[in-house]
Amino acid sequence: MKHERGGFMKKWLQTQIQNRFIKSLWVLIAGAAVSNIVVLIMTPILTRIYKPEDFGVLSVFTALLYLSMIIVSMRYESALMLPKEEKDALPLLCISLFSVFIVSTLVCLTLLLLPIATWLNIESAEPYFWILAISLLFVGIYQALNIWALRLEKYSEISYAKLAMNGGQAISQLGFGLIKFGVIGLIKFGVIGLLIGEVFGRVIGSIYYIWKFRKDIIHSFRNNPDTIWQVMKRYKNFPLISSWSGLMYSLGTHLPTLFLAAYFDAVTAGYFFLAQKLLTVPENLLGYSASQVYFTQAAQIVRVGESINQYFWETIRKLFIISAVSLIIIDFVAPYLFEMIFGPNWILSATFVQILSVMYLTKIVIAPLNGIFYIYEALIFQMVGECIRFGLIVLAIGISYVYAFTDIEALWCISLLTALGYIVCGVFAWIVISKSREPEMVLENG
Repeated sequence: MKHERGGFMKKWLQTQIQNRFIKSLWVLIAGAAVSNIVVLIMTPILTRIYKPEDFGVLSVFTALLYLSMIIVSMRYESALMLPKEEKDALPLLCISLFSVFIVSTLVCLTLLLLPIATWLNIESAEPYFWILAISLLFVGIYQALNIWALRLEKYSEISYAKLAMNGGQAISQLGFGLIKFGVIGLIKFGVIGLLIGEVFGRVIGSIYYIWKFRKDIIHSFRNNPDTIWQVMKRYKNFPLISSWSGLMYSLGTHLPTLFLAAYFDAVTAGYFFLAQKLLTVPENLLGYSASQVYFTQAAQIVRVGESINQYFWETIRKLFIISAVSLIIIDFVAPYLFEMIFGPNWILSATFVQILSVMYLTKIVIAPLNGIFYIYEALIFQMVGECIRFGLIVLAIGISYVYAFTDIEALWCISLLTALGYIVCGVFAWIVISKSREPEMVLENG
């Protein structure tokens, strides 16, 4: 009996190892793991160099960055997986990169003209908002070339780029902190080190991709204007519809950060940022890696006309088991380790981690399924789902404001209603798959 059990386990492991999804996922997880280990090692040092309010300003900075990056390439990069031939996808790459330069310039002008720092209660960071435009330029390049790497199934390159970006960011933030520019009178020491370090990581990651795919980039810009125009019209639903649903998704994700900074203070936003930073580790290892693999392989399954049903439910089941176990462990150890690892100023972040883990569990499991909307070009379904999720987050913030919740109470409200919003989006993804089996259902028109 023991031998039979051993044989069964061996056979099961061999099957899992040969599974295409698992193999691809592990390549990305390995790269993400190394890059996140660098971040985890650096974070306890950074929390002793920088103050919670410095991280609070950084959290607002990154929230605005992630909001802007949704529209920086007009969502054309999301269509890169759809053309069957690589030559037909090259014009999309050109359009995506060109849009990045245009939109990042417009965002820079907006930041200079509007008193956004005052609105968000971080006036001390106003002189540094120009950094956001630079970061947006390079994050736009990075995300367009990241999708291109997915199309080519260059999973190793994706892992190396992620390592270059995260490693460059963490090391430069540490370097600026240790140099202490304020001592030698060059620049005021504090949040500026975190902001410049964040940009530095984006630049390194983008440069790595540019070097690896330089030939494809050159070829993409050799398309004639008529071809570019025809491709823009063919995938017009991506900037017209998908950009709005993507903006809703990002706004819903980062609105809590802006709310905590504006309603409470930058210190609370700093605690929230550290909690998110740690929970982003399992999200990057599992959710983000799974999203890239799922998008690539689901698109291939649909291209050849096969059913995606089984792949859909297998992905949910595997991600739920792995992420649930990971987050339970994190919740258990967080209260015991936070003070020792990050310092006495960060104890409250352990409670934030436990509360937010409910939201992150659903996010890790459901977020990879967003690829369904792009594969079937069912962008209206995505927009409706994201509007509902966004509405639930606004409701949570509204309840917290009206009833004058404490930061802990507000966070519970936000976490639970956001989790519900992710589940709603998952239901819409399944509806799209179900309707795609109906001959009369035409998804190409959104």
